[in-house]
Amino acid sequence: MRAPADMATLGAVSVAFGAKARAAVQRAANGLRRYNPDIPLTVIGDTPPDGVDCNFVTFATPGFGARWAKLNLLDLTPYDFTLYLDADTEPLGDLHVGFQILADGYDLAIAPSINQDGDVLAHIDNPERAYTLERVFLPLQLQAGVLFIARNAITVSLLAHWQEEWQRYAQHDQAALLRALETAPARIWLLGRAWNGGELIAHHFGEARQ
Repeated sequence: MRAPADMATLGAVSVAFGAKARAAVQRAANGLRRYNPDIPLTVIGDTPPDGVDCNFVTFATPGFGARWAKLNLLDLTPYDFTLYLDADTEPLGDLHVGFQILADGYDLAIAPSINQDGDVLAHIDNPERAYTLERVFLPLQLQAGVLFIARNAITVSLLAHWQEEWQRYAQHDQAALLRALETAPARIWLLGRAWNGGELIAHHFGEARQ
């Protein structure tokens, strides 16, 4: 039996490298504090963001778009159940049900992208996109800017495969996630749009990019 959410250690993590990301993560932290004051925040980056109450972790090799730092989040944070938030997100409500989903036995809770069918992975460079569509059985694009992840043997394996797949092209992370899930399946709860670019978590896409 997995520990209930009120007995597990819960936390949020964001990655913020560079001045734009540090400015953006201030808004994410403010939203988290306003609506979820009991959820601690860890920020992984190169310089602590000003005015943000957080546990700060330095990381020397963030990779393209800081994706490599993100894919090491289980090694860099201590939580049993982690909510990953892109620096340019903004919590707008109570997020605890996401942790309860993990406590109920799911490994990941994540929202699908609005880009599906012919538009799936449209932002990925064609060599990686073509390689991914050849590899995966069900090309359902997942929006990895917000995700809940439990710490267990399944997700440790999944993150290791996600890292390995990301290193093939070392750019965006969504296609690598789909390929990793083919090799290391996990129990996934699909969240609605409210959780990424909606009423519960707004997503100000691109505001954290240098």
